[in-house]
Amino acid sequence: MKVTRILPILALPIALSIALVGCGVIAAPTDPESSPESSEVEEEAPAAPAEGDIAPAGTKVGLDTYLSYDYTGVDDVKAVISAKLVSVEPVSDAQLKFLNEQFDQLAGFDVWLVTVDQKKESGDAVIYNADYTNFKVVDAEGTQVQGVTLIGWEDCSTESFDEPFDTEGAVLTQCFIGAAPAGGNVPAGVAYTGGYEETNPYKDEPLLFIK
Repeated sequence: MKVTRILPILALPIALSIALVGCGVIAAPTDPESSPESSEVEEEAPAAPAEGDIAPAGTKVGLDTYLSYDYTGVDDVKAVISAKLVSVEPVSDAQLKFLNEQFDQLAGFDVWLVTVDQKKESGDAVIYNADYTNFKVVDAEGTQVQGVTLIGWEDCSTESFDEPFDTEGAVLTQCFIGAAPAGGNVPAGVAYTGGYEETNPYKDEPLLFIK
């Protein structure tokens, strides 16, 4: 099997890379009795909007719930796309063996496969554009974990928008690889951090899809 290995995070020293992959976090409510000096009130994530409505920044949902967002691609093409978390599963022993053969930096890590469906809701033709780089694997608190990219692996791949995806209601499945030290903060979903436009509302408050 011919694969192309890309590991932008693990290529750095492990301790440093983990410190550098922070993402948006949903703050847990505080107990006023345990923190008498604090006057701050933690804000809860916005409730999930009706399907098809654009999700506010910071919205958090679980499995099998679509959130919609505005997407801008090359040549300023614009579309509304929805995404939902389908599964978060540990790799099999055979898959872990294969991954360890590709990346010796994964020794001692538990590895998980995170599957996400994207659905074309409306808008311009976005064929040959891509959006998968805006999804980051996160733990249960919404903090980004170690990411692994392996191009050409049939067991878990990410895809650009193809011609069938331009049909309203068409679904494209994406798969992401997340890793954590044994006993560490295991992957629990993904954060959608939006595109690179200055008006991107999800850069600092990503959409969270956590099982």
